[in-house]
Amino acid sequence: MMKSKLQITCAGLLAIILWLGIILQFYVSIPDYLEKGRTLGGAIVQLLSYFTIQTNFLLALLLTLLIFKPQSKWGRFFAQPYVIGAMAAYITIVGLVYHFMLRDQFHPVGLFKVTSDIFHIISPIAFVLFWIFLIKKTTIKWINTLWWLVYPLIYTIYILIRGALTNYYPYNFLDVAQISYTDVLSNCGFLLVGFIILNAFYILISRLAANKTNA
Repeated sequence: MMKSKLQITCAGLLAIILWLGIILQFYVSIPDYLEKGRTLGGAIVQLLSYFTIQTNFLLALLLTLLIFKPQSKWGRFFAQPYVIGAMAAYITIVGLVYHFMLRDQFHPVGLFKVTSDIFHIISPIAFVLFWIFLIKKTTIKWINTLWWLVYPLIYTIYILIRGALTNYYPYNFLDVAQISYTDVLSNCGFLLVGFIILNAFYILISRLAANKTNA
């Protein structure tokens, strides 16, 4: 639970930025999808099939609940240190994958660039700094290194099944229509190792900070 004015202010500002980015993304993307012949429902599903948009939406929801509904069922869930730590890891992956795997292939302009910068640059940096400096750390269990993989694994399975049915893949490194299953599995393995290393690193940070506070 957030108690200080600084925590609430920073969380509120980031939540506003994220919600504006999400609204703007839907505003500029849906007409584009409709022009390409997709239905409104199909356009929405397509947007929500991006790990970037899903993760930023969850982050916006987390921050909003921590401010306005901290005692609600979902507010208490998102307030748990291991959940906030997991979100820090997920949004970091969003930023790293964009910068190292997608940036050279993705050149947005106009409002699309605004949303891209919000989701891939501002959000990862701001939330990780928020987590490091303004969230009380606890001795998160090491087993969460593996539990934190559940969300990206479910996402990957969903994308591969949906792609097999629709021939649409939101990311080229998962697109078996363009690259082989072997390459896709290799990319997934690379990301899995990255997730495990990052998860363990963030848990280590939390445990060290908690031990220092309790010393």
